[in-house]
Amino acid sequence: MYFSIQKATNGQYYFLIKSDNHEVVATSETYYYKESAERTTNSIKRGINPDTMVIDVTKY
Repeated sequence: MYFSIQKATNGQYYFLIKSDNHEVVATSETYYYKESAERTTNSIKRGINPDTMVIDVTKY
């Protein structure tokens, strides 16, 4: 898995999370500053809280 920081057509930044076979796993929101996108990717890389709730809405 790796991150790819991109520049949107509106000049803002976003990142993609890609699998090892280069398929897009997730796309972020857009950020006004590139540094904000970088901070978010660094936060994700450091790990998330294992108690984070997962809400399954496929039943609804």
